[in-house]
Amino acid sequence: MTAHPSPTDRSAPSTSPTSATDRNHPGADSHWISRFGTGEPVTLFAHGFSGQIRDTRPFAAGIDGTRALVHLGGHGGRLSPGAGWDYGTIASQLSEMLARTQATRALGVSMSAGGLARLLTSGDPHAAALEKVAFVLPASWAGFSPALAQAIDDSLARLRALLAGGDRDGIVDYFLSREPAEVQALEPARAWARQKVDALLDTDLSDGVGLAAKIAVDSPEAAQHFTGDVLVLTHEDDPSHPVEVARDYADAFPQARLEILPPGSILWRGRARIREILNEFFND
Repeated sequence: MTAHPSPTDRSAPSTSPTSATDRNHPGADSHWISRFGTGEPVTLFAHGFSGQIRDTRPFAAGIDGTRALVHLGGHGGRLSPGAGWDYGTIASQLSEMLARTQATRALGVSMSAGGLARLLTSGDPHAAALEKVAFVLPASWAGFSPALAQAIDDSLARLRALLAGGDRDGIVDYFLSREPAEVQALEPARAWARQKVDALLDTDLSDGVGLAAKIAVDSPEAAQHFTGDVLVLTHEDDPSHPVEVARDYADAFPQARLEILPPGSILWRGRARIREILNEFFND
């Protein structure tokens, strides 16, 4: 598979207005943003790699004010920003979204957690205005331990080989193998894995595959200057989102709360608890 599929292989951006029944798929006319609720405060919700708005909606449930849910480049029918993504790529898009929504709070999942961390440690004025930030399943901070770096390299090599061979079943098995054993047999998990495979093989999402090995922040010490409240939310036994990275986030920000839940909690098995934690954090 080439790094850039031909235009006919890419998902075409939607240009139709976002309706109340199609808010999972905003188009260019709405700047790839769907809004739910009304009034202040405004909270931005941004997905992880290969995610989309419908994946962040559960995190937004019950949050006061306006919830602005976004699609970043390469996701939800939006074209990739180009090959070789890094966290600066993600951060620049999030900065634009913060400016458009005038959000004073934000939640980022995995890839977007790293993008928000980059903004908060780089002096971005829109990020500086944030009062509350939730990092959900952060995957990268300022570096990786040697063991973790090797595991990431091995994982990426395996995924790239499967992608090069167009092995859909093999890629599904790859994604499921990284979930807890009790989750792997769940049909929603299998459907989720198949959707990821379709996005990687049928759109230009593959431009961002190497992001897993990138460092999110260049100046981790700058996190000490952020005066807002921080929630770091993760779960155990997730090789894509190691607990040690979540601890790095919690140690870096002066007003941070760390929540470590049992395996599989955040995506599959702990929706009620996740909602409770997020509502307490954002609505207090």
